[in-house]
Amino acid sequence: MPRELHAIVNPMSGGGRTRRQWPRVVSQLEKLGWTVRSHVTSTPGQATGIARELLSTGTGELLSVGGDGTANEIANGFFRDGAALAPEAVLSVLPMGTGHDFGRSIGVRETADAVAALSQGHVCPIDVGVAEYQVGSGRATRYFVNVADVGIGALATAKINRAPKVLGAFATYLAGAARAIMTFESRPARIVVDGTTVTEGPIHMVLIANGRFGGGGMRLAPMAQMADGLFDVFVLPAVPKHTLLLSLLPRAYRGTHPGHPALQYVRGRIVEVHAAGLPLEIDGEQPGTTDAHLRILPQALRVRVPAGRTCP
Repeated sequence: MPRELHAIVNPMSGGGRTRRQWPRVVSQLEKLGWTVRSHVTSTPGQATGIARELLSTGTGELLSVGGDGTANEIANGFFRDGAALAPEAVLSVLPMGTGHDFGRSIGVRETADAVAALSQGHVCPIDVGVAEYQVGSGRATRYFVNVADVGIGALATAKINRAPKVLGAFATYLAGAARAIMTFESRPARIVVDGTTVTEGPIHMVLIANGRFGGGGMRLAPMAQMADGLFDVFVLPAVPKHTLLLSLLPRAYRGTHPGHPALQYVRGRIVEVHAAGLPLEIDGEQPGTTDAHLRILPQALRVRVPAGRTCP
């Protein structure tokens, strides 16, 4: 039966690739019986307001068209003050940005997966993270669906977001990660998970993962389950740069880094990162710095995944 689909589109994602490719996808969806309503963004943060307005008027499903940042903005529109605005509403994704790690984490890697999910997929509940962090002299709160990290990963994200998107996702993220490793210096921090201090001392990075993928396809948290009510937390203390470049970075792409002697791995519901002004990355964006307090909302968001795909 024909259905109406509200798509929130970031035309600039993927270096403008979304603007070029979205009309062809609209034609494909219309041939499958969809009536597509496109809501095109032009400024950062606009997708959150559009999502809230659509959900408040009874829209039951929103399609994110863009990258991880677009999906994050839309997901933020599903929540206010720690509660879902429309608990039965569904988020679908069509990955077109430079990075689409959230799509990978839920089994929607490309346009064909997104179309299949919309046509014949099913809905799964997933956990959502809530991060409170420093912005200048004040505090801010943001929701996230995939991963957050502090330190090298956040610096790499900043470099990637400023770089031209002409090399492709893999090369862009690899180059950004390598540049961040070469320039980042470890900083003192105290990491607390569910009330227990995990480490206190110089660190390079803390990863707080809900999904399995991050960094443009790295298997950063290969054991993560998105509906278990727990973050997968990796803490990387200060190590030599050659260890990062030649050992940990290649392993992160393959997902074989868990168990590496340099890493600490724990799981928990609440993560505190106490440090002076370390950069924080959330779902591919860098909104602020530490101190950061992150907690999980169990199974708070419904997402659409392809048929035959188990819930992430």
